[in-house]
Amino acid sequence: MNISEDELEQRLRALFADERLDLPPPPDAGTVIVAGARRRRRRRRSVQAVAGVAAAVVAVAGGLTMIHLHTEDGTAVMSADGSEISVKPPENLTPGRSSQSSTPGPTSTHSLQATPPPVSPSSKPPRSRPTPSATALPPVMSGPLLKPDGFGALKLGMAEADVTALGVTLSDPQAGASCTVYNAQGSGMPAPASVVISKAAGLVVITPDAVAHTAEGIGGGSTKEQILAAYPAATEESGGVAAPAGAAAVYHFRLGETGVVQTSLASLNQDCAG
Repeated sequence: MNISEDELEQRLRALFADERLDLPPPPDAGTVIVAGARRRRRRRRSVQAVAGVAAAVVAVAGGLTMIHLHTEDGTAVMSADGSEISVKPPENLTPGRSSQSSTPGPTSTHSLQATPPPVSPSSKPPRSRPTPSATALPPVMSGPLLKPDGFGALKLGMAEADVTALGVTLSDPQAGASCTVYNAQGSGMPAPASVVISKAAGLVVITPDAVAHTAEGIGGGSTKEQILAAYPAATEESGGVAAPAGAAAVYHFRLGETGVVQTSLASLNQDCAG
């Protein structure tokens, strides 16, 4: 059956207007609604009261904990039973300023000794350099070289004719009983020198004019300690030190305020003084 929209609308209007569909409220509906609202209000208040009591319990427990912690810190506190405990606060605490040290000071009567901080490897005191001794000075290599057997081409034991044959000029002779002293210079000699020639033993003493040095590094400015270190068999003599120069000769080192000031070579096989 087909019904037009207008006819359907009219039927619906008539149906909704029918008084049989109305549900009248009961006579005590107002009283029931008011009583329900009151019950809900009392229940809400009970819940709020319980929540407040729980919050108070949590706050009291937290306060007791803070009291216990403050007691361990040594500050003025209130104990759990309500009695007051007066503890002197640290002297370095002022209002509005925190303590500079987080470590509480000692509260007992026992004395504490400060322990020095450990010494790290990087904080070791620097080692002082030892002062070089006189024997540790560098060897002297300045001046002409005076060898254990002679001076340049001049050799100990050479006769006077052999010396002049080298081209050496002998001058200013100072003759003695058996030996003569000359000033010698010329080819074959590193520097002018004073020489002593024995009639029997030949050339026996050579003393260079300039301070000569030896192969062991003893020369001008060397100290007595250096000489003794270079020549363990050396002995002190008047004005200096005598040191062996091989098996047939000896070095004579004359000492001054600055060390060695003259070096000479003398043969052990001689009949001349000096």
